[in-house]
Amino acid sequence: MKAINKIMKQSVGITAKVLFLTVLIFQFSSCSDFLEKEPHTATTETYFNNESDLESFLTGVYSPIMQEHFYGNNYPLYNAGGDDLTFFQRANSTSSMICANASSSNAYISTFWRILYEGINRANILLENIDRNSSIPQVFRDRVRAEAMFLRSFYYFNLVQGWGDVPLRLESTKAVVGLSAPRTDKQLIYDTLITDIVNSIPYLYKSTDIPYTGRVTQSAAKGILARIYLFRAGEHFRDKTGPDANRQFYFSEARRWALEVKESLIHGLVTPYSRVFMDLSEDKYNSTGVLESIWEAEEAGNRGTVEQAAGRIGNTVGFGSQNDYSSSTQFKNQMGMTNPGYSYKFAYGSLKLYEMFESEGDTARGDWNIANYEYTFESTGDKKVTGRKYYYGKKRPGITAPEGFTYTEDAQTSSDRNKTRCAAKYRREHEVVGPKNKNYTPINFPILRYSDVLLMIAEADNELTAVPSDLAYECIDAVRARAGIATLAGSNLTKEQFRNAIKKERAMELCFEAVRRWDLIRWGDFYTEMRNMQSYVNQDGWGSGFKYAADYYNVSEAYNYFPIPDIEMSVNKLITSNNTGW
Repeated sequence: MKAINKIMKQSVGITAKVLFLTVLIFQFSSCSDFLEKEPHTATTETYFNNESDLESFLTGVYSPIMQEHFYGNNYPLYNAGGDDLTFFQRANSTSSMICANASSSNAYISTFWRILYEGINRANILLENIDRNSSIPQVFRDRVRAEAMFLRSFYYFNLVQGWGDVPLRLESTKAVVGLSAPRTDKQLIYDTLITDIVNSIPYLYKSTDIPYTGRVTQSAAKGILARIYLFRAGEHFRDKTGPDANRQFYFSEARRWALEVKESLIHGLVTPYSRVFMDLSEDKYNSTGVLESIWEAEEAGNRGTVEQAAGRIGNTVGFGSQNDYSSSTQFKNQMGMTNPGYSYKFAYGSLKLYEMFESEGDTARGDWNIANYEYTFESTGDKKVTGRKYYYGKKRPGITAPEGFTYTEDAQTSSDRNKTRCAAKYRREHEVVGPKNKNYTPINFPILRYSDVLLMIAEADNELTAVPSDLAYECIDAVRARAGIATLAGSNLTKEQFRNAIKKERAMELCFEAVRRWDLIRWGDFYTEMRNMQSYVNQDGWGSGFKYAADYYNVSEAYNYFPIPDIEMSVNKLITSNNTGW
């Protein structure tokens, strides 16, 4: 899909395995494309001489975000996907957090650790060399510095969310000596990354300054800062300690920064809900003119005849056909329902999520987030798509149903799959890059949306007041009204009732966006809610053939953290013990 700049690749290994400073840099041109080009080797002594050098290196600081090991696939599926709304549905399990069978040797976890530190090291290199040429305009250098500082902080936040105490490296790796580093108390890391984000904000672009959402803006930084404060406010739950003495301050700061996004009057909610996610597939940025998408992980191309920066969103996490047309002369370059794109459909929505939507009469979000149909095909030849077959009681073709196809409905009233169905937030049918690759897609991933900002305001404000305020109702009701369900103002909810309403609303609004796991952890609900999923697995309506759904709830308290990778512990001699339970 679209992207901020050309990819810059760089040889930076896992934290304790970087041997020297040789950077592979792609030549830079436009801010709206990722294009693969042959790299050339440069050192810090010969690089960072002009604006182009700085901008090009900055793309390398961004690049971990869109990689397959982060938002491009593995993070939202295998790592953050282990929550009460999503389960892994395949004939064979895979060692991962989502399947509740992870270990410290798990490749998804170790690779995530590695690329986060790659991004941090790249940011450190850039920050150390950004002022090498003082003739580069100060305004330009300040903006690049701000983006690098924010990205380094964002990578550290992901490390703290996943692992807690981790090595804090604020200087680049320059030699083979001194590579081992002890774990730093996460509270010190929080203080450091928050200070850096706050200091970066004045120098970042505003969302109205640039026409694409892959680049960090002031709104993105403020929204992520609110997310950081909310997570910090709940850290004591997973550590089994008393609340932090500064907990109310953290809620106050979360509200403050999220409110600044709201009060900028730049952002709004797109109608209908589905359009937000169509844009992610259709090479469009906030196509309605309403700026709901604040920050996206940008993917590009098809790993084939066009750009090489495609991810797998829609192919593993998302919805498409289980007929592959990528080799079909007739259909491989077709778009829309004619070639819906291949999807393995690894991620399914849980019965719990289904019941949330049903209880609210929320068809706008329910039918988009959990597929309410499957494609139908001819039985011979290339097996051309003929239409859609809706699950019983779910025939609502609506906005996404083009003419020229048939739309039928399953007559079965109690089918297992009427309730537990594929996670369909990311739909390959809406891709516009051809030919469609079987496994790789240009679909962007939403890191931060305005609806999340509104719900963070409502949540933080509720924690600071005795009863829900008008502001809290205003924010949650804006999200509910866009979904077409009843608003809550005037319902006289207690503080606890409103807290529970927020928890449910975040589930329905933000499912499959890699935030639910972290919400459950910061609320102190993760272990209990995951274990409670056993009762759903035993209910009628949960697919009896869903082999690995039957065990995914089987987590321990250890799952509040990721295990430190074996490979890191083997080379970093100052990390002497793993997280509890791993």
